[in-house]
Amino acid sequence: MVELFAQTDIDSSIAISKGIMLGIAFGAAAIGLGLVGSNYMKALGRNPEAGKAAGSVVIIAAMIEVTALLAFLLGAFLF
Repeated sequence: MVELFAQTDIDSSIAISKGIMLGIAFGAAAIGLGLVGSNYMKALGRNPEAGKAAGSVVIIAAMIEVTALLAFLLGAFLF
């Protein structure tokens, strides 16, 4: 692992840093979507009439997805 980061080639270190950044961003987005869905299902199990408020959960999930998309665009095109 030490030899991986001891490279002097700038292009390979940029590619490695992009991969790490995108991996963390997509992993965090997946965990966030899982937590939102899990907690929504728990709340729906406790109070079935709360299913009418599903629109707000979809909006929150879309915000998480937009955050992951912005991280992808930042990593892929800006650096």
